[in-house]
Amino acid sequence: MKMLGKNFQAILLFSFILYAVPCYSLPLRTQGRWLVDERTGERVKLHCANWPAHVFPMLAEGLDKQPLPFIASEIVKNNYNCIRFTFSTHMFTRYANLTIEESFDRLNLKKAKAGVIKHNPFVLKMTVPQAYEAVVDALGAFGIMIDADNHISEPIWCCSNDDENGFPNDPHFDPEEWIEGLKLVAQRFKGKSQLISIGLRNEPRGKNQNATLWFDHYIMEAAAQVHQANPDVLVVASGLNFATDLTYFKNHSLKSNFDNKLIFEGHSYSWGGKGNPWVDGSVNKACADKIGSLNNNLGFVTDGENAVPLFFSEFGIDRKQMPAGDDRFLSCFSTWAAEKDLDWGLWALQGSYYLRQNVTNMEEYFGVLEIDWDRVKNPKVERRLGLLKQTLLDPKSTAPLNYIMYHPQSGACVGEGMDGQIRAGNCMGLTRWTHNGHEGPLELKRTGLCLKAIGDGLPPILTPDCSQTTWKPISASKLHLASKDHKGEYLCLHLEPPFAGNIVTKKCICVGDDPTCKDNPTSQWFKLVETNIEN
Repeated sequence: MKMLGKNFQAILLFSFILYAVPCYSLPLRTQGRWLVDERTGERVKLHCANWPAHVFPMLAEGLDKQPLPFIASEIVKNNYNCIRFTFSTHMFTRYANLTIEESFDRLNLKKAKAGVIKHNPFVLKMTVPQAYEAVVDALGAFGIMIDADNHISEPIWCCSNDDENGFPNDPHFDPEEWIEGLKLVAQRFKGKSQLISIGLRNEPRGKNQNATLWFDHYIMEAAAQVHQANPDVLVVASGLNFATDLTYFKNHSLKSNFDNKLIFEGHSYSWGGKGNPWVDGSVNKACADKIGSLNNNLGFVTDGENAVPLFFSEFGIDRKQMPAGDDRFLSCFSTWAAEKDLDWGLWALQGSYYLRQNVTNMEEYFGVLEIDWDRVKNPKVERRLGLLKQTLLDPKSTAPLNYIMYHPQSGACVGEGMDGQIRAGNCMGLTRWTHNGHEGPLELKRTGLCLKAIGDGLPPILTPDCSQTTWKPISASKLHLASKDHKGEYLCLHLEPPFAGNIVTKKCICVGDDPTCKDNPTSQWFKLVETNIEN
């Protein structure tokens, strides 16, 4: 590959000094449902952001807005340890000799090209694959792991049922060219441990999809070819129906796990099904239905004797407009992801696109970064994801399981405040609670103090008398932590807006069976999340 310019190398070196490299080694392998350091066996949890390079002009988005080291530093600063870096098959087959400059010129992207010349001129004379590799190298220098994701065949926006890229032998999904492209990527990055995995194909879909063909034939053949070309990388296999369905494995087993290198991926967003249940009906029921669907269609693969890792490589919300449906979906999904301590990938990093669906400089409302890639778009969302970026379960730990009390709408965790009352605050440090998981006292670990509700609208207290302090999760969502008052009526923990940390107990919102109750209960959603990590 063409050498990077001296200025870029200097910037990269300076930035590398500022940001610490994680203390794990690579490559990774699977151990049951976990990803672990192949050398030490220590768990490595992925908390990733998606960064597209699959759309024309086939360059990582945003290099017209900021220097590559600055973008990498923003990834690290916001505690993402990996990037799901998308590519299209044709980038490595049909366009392997096309330079980035030629690609921009053929699309008449004069303004974007000028931005690339200003911020990252070193990529212009590189071919499309060389530029992709240059970004991987730069991210690796910051200690960022990379999942190279085969997003689509053509370099177009993805995805729809009728884009003819959805399943092998669709008009634009040649299975032989697909496997050849995967092999080229695997070979190119052999020996570069920062590239930890290759996603075989994003979101298989369409009228021609077939579970037996996909999982027993195409996945096995593609995984075998990638594993032979580069035995170090994990191989990521997607579920069907836009990565929402792995139910084939309820009645079938893997033919091979390729030396403990095969993992599955799944996706979920607020949409899907009829209407908008997050707004049009009971939010508790919407959350219960979503979690039930996630467990039934995807999450089950992490359970039982034959458990395998599930990389939840796409979920996200509109961070700019924050519609109610997305806001409530995120609170619900976060409790599930925390409970399972999933490896995950957020859609998406980018603040803008060079060209998307014939629109230049389109803003990505789901993006971590603003349209100019110079700052975070919505810091509140980053705070809400804070607990998900921590490792909560360690397969090697011998410590007993305790609970973190998590409030997903704010991203806060509950512990004892300076005044002796409980307060919601930063999840770093993670105050532990003990509970039987069903119904019983809720004790602040190692204090002998239990939580007690004393009245509607009043802060609960910590008391040494644990005999009369029963708490249980109620409602369809099981996200209300409730205790009965002296009248025998449930009071629920409630975080007072604007989420400054004040917790009271109040009459529970929409916890009955009434599907027409449309009040928003998320201020009362508290999840007891298991952890065996000592604090």
